[in-house]
Amino acid sequence: MNQLALLGGPKAVAREFPAWPILDDEDKLAVQEVLDSGKWWMCAYGEDELGGEDQGPTQRSQVEQFEEEFAAAHKVKHAIAVTNGSTALEICMRAIGLQAGDEVITTPYTFFATSSCILNANALPVYVDIDPETYNIDPARIEEAITDRTRAILPVYFAGELADVASISEIADRHGLKVIEDAAQAQGVSLRGARYAGSFGDAAIFSFQASKCLNCGEGGLIASNCDEMAEAAWSLRHYGRTKDGQWYEHHRLGWNSRMSEFQGALLRTQLRKLPEQNARRMANVKYFYERLGEVDGLTPVKLHPDAETHSHYLVMLRYDPQNWEGLGRDRFLEALNAEGVPALGGYSFLSHENPVFDHLDLTSSKSIYMQGRSTPIDYRGFTEKCPNAVRACRGEAVWLMHQIFLGDTGHIDMILDALSKIKEHGRRLL
Repeated sequence: MNQLALLGGPKAVAREFPAWPILDDEDKLAVQEVLDSGKWWMCAYGEDELGGEDQGPTQRSQVEQFEEEFAAAHKVKHAIAVTNGSTALEICMRAIGLQAGDEVITTPYTFFATSSCILNANALPVYVDIDPETYNIDPARIEEAITDRTRAILPVYFAGELADVASISEIADRHGLKVIEDAAQAQGVSLRGARYAGSFGDAAIFSFQASKCLNCGEGGLIASNCDEMAEAAWSLRHYGRTKDGQWYEHHRLGWNSRMSEFQGALLRTQLRKLPEQNARRMANVKYFYERLGEVDGLTPVKLHPDAETHSHYLVMLRYDPQNWEGLGRDRFLEALNAEGVPALGGYSFLSHENPVFDHLDLTSSKSIYMQGRSTPIDYRGFTEKCPNAVRACRGEAVWLMHQIFLGDTGHIDMILDALSKIKEHGRRLL
């Protein structure tokens, strides 16, 4: 092996990884047709344009067509498209009727929107540690976190990998709790028997932000098999209107969170590409994992045992510095990036360690978060309660983004060559 790139040697990666996003003439035409139509928002289509068989599909809102196609692809009854995944979370928290001082159980190892949606509803996130082998919320720790103020469980399908939904649903049913799936990274992901992300809880959210495996730059969606939940989400997205009410008749305090026709059109074409892209990622990740055993000290996060389709939004590896002669994770990542492999350490601290928790009034008698409560939640204590998540943040997790697995096996071989090169010469970085 040649000298490490970080020390002046040549890179192990000799050609570019696939660019993201992937777009073609179909995507361009879809957006151009919306532009030419002059109907850039979903409400430009009146009732007289929605029902006629001779009108053709172009006389229907692109957003509404995307909702139907996404619901069909994920085997759910309802799909409500919104501006982004964070907004989808906000709407779900409102739709389940959270009250000030209520609690929602979730994971500290995820993007902050999973916490902020609870706080914005004047409720409180309660954190449960992750399973050290899956990086998803550990169901064995959920029950001990339930109190008389708990109203819901908000599991995150981290890296696009389904959590233990069977155990989570059983706990929720026994305690009368709602389950909202944060499936932001799990587009097209399923378990055996065509059981898709988004179909297990009372509702689920998806994100279509630019990095996601299905994306339109910004966008989100709420999926549900519950009529009542879907009706509330539809109304909250649409300024509190109802489907049978007048335009200026509002029944709830909601938002204008409608997706644009440009987003809807682009997502329709991108959705058609998703199955092939997921299949390509699955094949390349399988090849990568089969050969990764040649490099000691990197262990893949365990995948769901009943999984049928993965998105591999992130390929998650657990780094053990003891097998790299004590080389720290961050220095390892620096060397890996220098070799041409884009890799990240992910979150450097847990959700509750964000500065916002120092700025919010979570303890005083006047705090909205203390309504109906006798004692505040000690957020500093969650660091000690979540050692697996702490370890992931501070020195174990290695993230590889999905787009580098959209190439061929030659790309995967270059990643493995880079790892082997660092393994052989890493002591020079100590």
